[in-house]
Amino acid sequence: MKKAARAFARRRQTWGVGLLASTAIVSAVALSTSAPAQEEGGADYLVYVANEYNADISVIDPDLGEVIATIPISGRPGDVRPRGMAVSPDGHTIYVSISDFNPEFETPEDKIVGIDVETNEVVLELRAGGNPERVAISPDGTEVWASLEALARGAGYDIATGTEIANFVVGVEAEGVAVSPDGRWVYVTAEATHTTTVWDRENMEVVTHILVGNRPRVVEFSPDGAYAYVSAEIGGTISVIDTSTHAVVETINLGLDSRPVEIAVDPNEPRIFVAGGGTSAVYVVNVETYEVDTVIREQMGRRPWGITITGDGSLVYTANGLSDSISVIDTDCLCVIDNIQGGRGPHSAQIGVVPQ
Repeated sequence: MKKAARAFARRRQTWGVGLLASTAIVSAVALSTSAPAQEEGGADYLVYVANEYNADISVIDPDLGEVIATIPISGRPGDVRPRGMAVSPDGHTIYVSISDFNPEFETPEDKIVGIDVETNEVVLELRAGGNPERVAISPDGTEVWASLEALARGAGYDIATGTEIANFVVGVEAEGVAVSPDGRWVYVTAEATHTTTVWDRENMEVVTHILVGNRPRVVEFSPDGAYAYVSAEIGGTISVIDTSTHAVVETINLGLDSRPVEIAVDPNEPRIFVAGGGTSAVYVVNVETYEVDTVIREQMGRRPWGITITGDGSLVYTANGLSDSISVIDTDCLCVIDNIQGGRGPHSAQIGVVPQ
């Protein structure tokens, strides 16, 4: 998979990045009931990108380096927007938070949807009133957790039944959410109060509110769960939180103009990849030394907001909101090897594993 994706990306560089993506549009009334064709030796994963202004999801084949399907989320683009994304532990279901551009009023489209990677069908809808911003999945795959921006709350839902299992107060303008690898903690960031709230899943209670950087966006845990990383968009920092004490132990400065948003944690190396929307760059941060090792700028799309990494750690994909594109980064050379045309306003990206 790794060799195929990189070989095709190199060919695309030779041919020119300006190749047009061939997009198979899925009907808004009836989604495709068959999976994208997977030739022998083809991609074993697909990349899903939430397009905020198209109200749809782009499906990208990494071997072809292009959009192969578009999944409509709403017939009201410009009013309804898909934003944060998460993936089930087995990689077979992509979860997307859906809301509208007027968070003061709850609409039927304030919800969380689940997309089956094999069929590209929406197979699950959960009510999540209060403008759900981002979502996270429990390690056992049974729960989805959401930040409810308009309500300044976090909430958890049983995926099988759709039942709300928790609802708790966080800071103002709830934004990022993550569940620790052991399933014990739910962290929720809040932009306006510059805090991260810690929810104890075992005892079902708020433990503390942690002061982090200015306008915190997303939170991600290290693979062993010992640390959590919180990006601060206005502060231009990454707060490193020790999860045994729920205290900030280090603040990594990326620069005030960096405007970091999403974070991808490398599964193999002690580093994180941070999307810097303000500088159209990706910051590669060593989480042992707390130093920025590399800043990837050349050939990057404009305003990378979302970022995700493959399961083997070989490729990183960024959702570039101002260039309507997805940049592909090789984690060996730490360089952009492709740019793929996407939908309007890419917000977040996620990897879905195609069942073989």
